[in-house]
Amino acid sequence: MKHSKEEKKTVLVTQTKLNGTSDRFNILHAPLISIHPLDIEEEFLKHDYDWLILTSKNAVKLFLPYMTDLKFTRLASIGEKTTEALVKNGYTVDFEPSVYTQEGFIDDFPIHEVKSERVLYPTSKAARPHLKDHLTAHGVMVDQLSIYEPRDNIQSMEKIREGLDEIDIVTFSSPSGVKVFMKYIEPEKLHDKNVISIGAVTKNQLDQFNVPSISPEKATLESMYELINEKFEV
Repeated sequence: MKHSKEEKKTVLVTQTKLNGTSDRFNILHAPLISIHPLDIEEEFLKHDYDWLILTSKNAVKLFLPYMTDLKFTRLASIGEKTTEALVKNGYTVDFEPSVYTQEGFIDDFPIHEVKSERVLYPTSKAARPHLKDHLTAHGVMVDQLSIYEPRDNIQSMEKIREGLDEIDIVTFSSPSGVKVFMKYIEPEKLHDKNVISIGAVTKNQLDQFNVPSISPEKATLESMYELINEKFEV
């Protein structure tokens, strides 16, 4: 899609929450996934835990009311935004990986120090099994607690379909978001768009649909905006 120099490009932001804006391009915010809280299995909350692991801002938001009475020694976060949400609520984070994915967590986490310890892992019902499997294989007792369920945001998909021709740049922040998008819109529809993927796992999911993408250096929305400004001269 061609623009005059004065005309702003339109960027589709598909993550659940829109953090920040830009006066250099138009933002169309259409979350691909809606978050539905699940009933907490409170039996898990009665144990003493060596580690509490939280891997998203959604997990922090939904599990925060239970943290006051929960007995845990150390707290781990999967990335910068999750850590910020915890610190904002008065918690000190003892571990954060250098790469904000389950794989990055696995690479950096001091597994040799936590064998035979007990971990509480509140997360999405659709969470990938890599982290739990890795910890369990190394002798860690992991209580994985499903506290929310992601669902397709049908209203957003209708909004995207209607405005797709006017969109210049499409962004994805999770592999589950990619899957939702591809359920309703053919991958070929993205071949004339600039596509940005936040995180290696998201990029890999797009690759499976033969959709090329570029990624910001850090897996954050702010870094994505910087990349757009740099690469697309908006």
